Parts: sequence; C-alpha cells; structure tokens
Amino acid sequence: MQIQELLERISADRAVAPDAVFARLTRLLAAPAPANSCTLPGTVGPVIQQLAGELGLRGAPVGSSGNLAIEIGDAAAPLDLLISAHMDRPCFRVRDAADGTLYPLCAIRVPGDGYTCGAVGLRYVDGRVRVITSGVMRFDLAGGDTRIHYQPESGELRHGDTLMMRVTPGLDAGRIIGTGLDNAIGVLLALLAAYALGKHAPDAIAGRRLLFAFTDQEEGPPIGLFGQGALRLAHNLEPPRLGFINIDGHNVDEGAGHVLGVGASHAFVSGDGRGSVLPMDAQALAESLAEQVNRARPGTVRPNYSYISRSDDMLLSTWARPLGLCGVIAANAHTTEETAALSDIVSAAHWIPLLVTTILYAEV
Repeated sequence: MQIQELLERISADRAVAPDAVFARLTRLLAAPAPANSCTLPGTVGPVIQQLAGELGLRGAPVGSSGNLAIEIGDAAAPLDLLISAHMDRPCFRVRDAADGTLYPLCAIRVPGDGYTCGAVGLRYVDGRVRVITSGVMRFDLAGGDTRIHYQPESGELRHGDTLMMRVTPGLDAGRIIGTGLDNAIGVLLALLAAYALGKHAPDAIAGRRLLFAFTDQEEGPPIGLFGQGALRLAHNLEPPRLGFINIDGHNVDEGAGHVLGVGASHAFVSGDGRGSVLPMDAQALAESLAEQVNRARPGTVRPNYSYISRSDDMLLSTWARPLGLCGVIAANAHTTEETAALSDIVSAAHWIPLLVTTILYAEV
C-alpha cells in the first residue's frame, strides 16, 4: 500500500476525529494509574482493555510482568516489532500518616516556590483499587528540597496508601489541560496505531507479528532508574527481530521550535544521549518519510533533535534496537496543568501507523 493511500484511509476514519480522540483520552485520565499496580481491578489497565475491545483488539497480560499487550498480525510468527507506552502516572506514597507527609515515586515538578493541587488517596480493598480519601496536596521548596504534604478533606490517610494528583481534564481552544497526559496520550496512540494497522494496512502486517505493550512503573523515585516495567517486559519476551518504538511525551523546546501545535514529535536521541540513540538508517527513513507525509498533510510531524527526557527506552534499548521515539509535545509535565494540543495527538495517530508500515516494508 502506498503511503498516500494509507494516510487518506486514516484521515477518513472516525476513530481519529478530534472529538473521538478527546473522549477516549478522558476515559483513560479518569482511571487511577498507580505505579506497579496498573493492571489491578479499579485502575487504568481494565479501561485500556475495554477501549481495545471497542476497537476490535484484545489486550492481555504479559506473563507475570504486570504489563499489558495487544498483538496483531500472525500469532505464529516471530516477534517483529514492539511498540510501547507506559501506563502509570505520577504518584506518591505516605511517609507519615499523622501529618500527611509524602514521598514521590516519580520525578516531580514544582512551579515557583510552592504548588497546591487536588489529590486522591488509593488503597487496595476487597479485590480492587479504590479511592478512599480526597483532599489537597501541597509542594513546598525548602533549602533545595521539596516537602510534600497531603491534607485529606474526606476519608482517612494510612500507611501504604498511594496518592495521585487529580483534576478533570478540560479542552480550551484546542489545548487539553489536566494531569496524567504523560502518558495517557502515549497509551491512546498505541491503541489507535494497533487499530489503524489492523484495519487499514493488513498487507503490511501479513506474516508479521507486532506487539503493542503497555508497561507499568516507568519511573522509580527521583534518584532511581527509569523503565522498571519495561525491564520486566523484556524478561518475558524474546527480542523483537527489528526493534522497538517508544511512545511518550516530549518536552517543550521553544528555541528549537518544538512547541504545542506543530504536529507529532519524532526524536532520534533521548536525554541528550543518556537514553536511546536510533541507528542512522532509522533516522534517515523517518526524516524522508516526514518530508513525504508533511507534503500530503502539512504539520503532521516534526523531527525532534532536542532533549526529550528519558523513558522506558533506556532499558528497552539494552534488549532491542530503538527505531523510533515518538510522542506529542507537552508542557508543565507532572502537574495538574499539563498541556498538550489535541491536533498534535490526531497528527501522531496518523504518523505512527505510517512509520510502522514504512519500517516493516523497509526492514531497517
């Protein structure tokens, strides 16, 4: 199939219309996504499986890794390509239940000298994760350290509870504002890519086996490693024959023009070389494809040569070759003011299936 034909088929598909994309994203954001617990009842994992079913896909656990995956193509073939996105979102654990002191299980951001946001406490009760308290979380900078406290407004805080920021996402002039966009957007894009390839590019995946994995526990504490869930995934799978594509949020870089509203972001090196480095043929393929796609659909993708942060790619790249670092530019990461352009998500829903198809035909 020609790229132009596939692009037209995706553009005509109701599943990637802006309102449909926002509706599915809102459902993902409404579900808790606590680190290393995302497949439990009451969390985002069952929502992912439900959305997959609505798209004609089937999600299933990956061994005992705590991850989920969707497989398309030929189940009897060797694994050709992995496309991954992490499910979990920023969360915190109780240090002192008496005074509500918390510690982070992720990198944190503190706008200004202090920051206050709505939050909920989660606990595993009677076979599922439940919201057992709601209140306010406050971040304060003191002597170079961040102090985090939670004040419940309902319910009771206990040791072992997990806290997450909570806000209802809004859409304002094409910009989505909320918390958890990192990486609910990546999860949605992986779902939409699997759907688009199965429906619109059956010839490209014929005789191939593709796995779309949703990993749990991207980050440890701020001083810890990235990609614990990705590491467990690798222990449960054979290395994909071609390599992997990682989907995650990318940082704003105004000086380089990587801002909201310029299309999907496709990077080649993560974390200023502290993460993955794509092989040169994969970079050349993506750059050439970007020129072709942007001629047919202006503003679909922007090659990103900037710092994009680190993610599951760090550990996945010790196991398989990285062939793409795709994402959407997002501002104010790990706050309740995370912001992304809806048009960029729609563009990425076009770009990723086109990239996967091109990789499969080119055999990079």
